[in-house]
Amino acid sequence: MKKYGILVLGALLINGCASTTNNSVNVPVEKEVLDYVVRERNPDPAPDWIKDFSKWKRDNEGKGYSYFLGESGDVNDRISGCEIAGLSAKKKISQQIAELISNKIAADKQGRLAIDPTDSNDPGLKRGFESLIAGKSIAFLSGVREYGNFWELRDYSKSNGHKRVFNCSTIVMISEKDLQTALVRSSQRAPDVIEDSDAKVAVKESLKDIDAQFKAYSNKQSKEN
Repeated sequence: MKKYGILVLGALLINGCASTTNNSVNVPVEKEVLDYVVRERNPDPAPDWIKDFSKWKRDNEGKGYSYFLGESGDVNDRISGCEIAGLSAKKKISQQIAELISNKIAADKQGRLAIDPTDSNDPGLKRGFESLIAGKSIAFLSGVREYGNFWELRDYSKSNGHKRVFNCSTIVMISEKDLQTALVRSSQRAPDVIEDSDAKVAVKESLKDIDAQFKAYSNKQSKEN
């Protein structure tokens, strides 16, 4: 009798498992629907960095170089589009330099007050300062090289758009040494965008050991890879 009871219980468990499996619902995976058709691309197939730049960047940085991606958006000329993408990538470098300088200044109270006199923690004031620094740092960029370029010829006519437009993406690379040099030279010009003489002194004082800020940035990049 006990044996029979065990067999019945086993059968119920098996049927229960089978029922659960059979009743499971397959959730459809949503796919991105593009509103354009790719008529041509180069290179083809697309490189890994265009598929997932964040992952590619994590896998490749921390080895003596930093990489920055620029994009043109949709334009009507391939050559000008790739020029725009290259300039956009270089601007990303200058923005990174400006952010490092701004963060270094903000770490010191007197420096922070030079950017934000009322210590209001207004992000707009920080962004404005960074924009000025980024504009100046462009002049100090050297050793920047193009790592890769990718473009597509797209047709948006199915969504009532233009039939022939180009979209270009460019990666540029810069060595840690050249990036550090640009950072130091840009930091030396940072006080120039401040009018108040006392604030100028505070900013200059905050940036005396800017090399330490770069070292922290470089170490972080290495640990993430």
